Amino acid sequence: ANPWRADMPGGPSALDRLISRLGDVTNGMSPNGEETLLGRLAARLRQLERRIDDESAALLSRLTARDEELLRSARRLYHACSVVPCLLYYLRTSESPTKFPATISFTIRKGVPRWTHHALWLAGWACMGRVFQSAGSAATRRFAAAMFATGIWTTFIFRLGGGLLSDAAHLLGAAAYMVDHEVLLRLWAVAPPYRAAFRASLGVLLAAFWRGHLLERRHGISAESFASPAVRRRQIAAAPRTAQRSLFRADLAIMLSENLLFSAFVQGMLSGVEARRGGGGGRSGGGAGDETSGRCEDGGGKGKAVGEFGEILHH
Repeated sequence: ANPWRADMPGGPSALDRLISRLGDVTNGMSPNGEETLLGRLAARLRQLERRIDDESAALLSRLTARDEELLRSARRLYHACSVVPCLLYYLRTSESPTKFPATISFTIRKGVPRWTHHALWLAGWACMGRVFQSAGSAATRRFAAAMFATGIWTTFIFRLGGGLLSDAAHLLGAAAYMVDHEVLLRLWAVAPPYRAAFRASLGVLLAAFWRGHLLERRHGISAESFASPAVRRRQIAAAPRTAQRSLFRADLAIMLSENLLFSAFVQGMLSGVEARRGGGGGRSGGGAGDETSGRCEDGGGKGKAVGEFGEILHH
């Protein structure tokens, strides 16, 4: 008997039962009709997305022309933060020989590239932070403060190359910082093409990172943070030629996808603001009186959404 036939006597086939079970899991329901953990998680995520979207609409409606100019300044500084330290690293201002390909964390871990990155990053956050302070609710200000602290944790305190525990803390912070960008994508109502580019880059980054890790373990090559470029180069040279090519491709994919990931967000961070302004939404006033009256207009309606948004971010 063929168990995959749907017309067999004696009830549903094995294939029908499998499809039914997969449908139940996808819908978040167990076979006995109870909600599964996956279903509860999906519902919770949908609830979070709705509340972030509500908070996003309120945030964008309170932006002034001055706020938009601060965001443009932040975008320019963040772009410079991605490009200038990398150029300085490959100009050999921190070490020689250099490593190529290399992650952002590796190129900014010491010397002139490190301090240049920190100065540009702090300046960008100073601009964006002022916007959160003036136009954001208590919940968005708390989120921005937590994201800023995550960046400090990752690049200032536990920079790459500080040892096993330090690097573990760095990777944890880097993962959290990328997740924070997912929230910012919704808060700033970033246009779908930029969101898609961000998420596609993140997927490539994770796949390439795992591929490189497996190759390093298989051929006894030190991870990027545990050996100087010269030592790592010698280890790679001792590996088979096919492994060398595969590792180079994985490292290059990591470098390109990581940079594209942040560039996609930075380039698109004003797309939602500009779309709202083009559609007639938001306020353009720069004066103190207009700013105060504009924020009072939506003050009464935001209280419940802000409270719920803060609560779910806290959890």
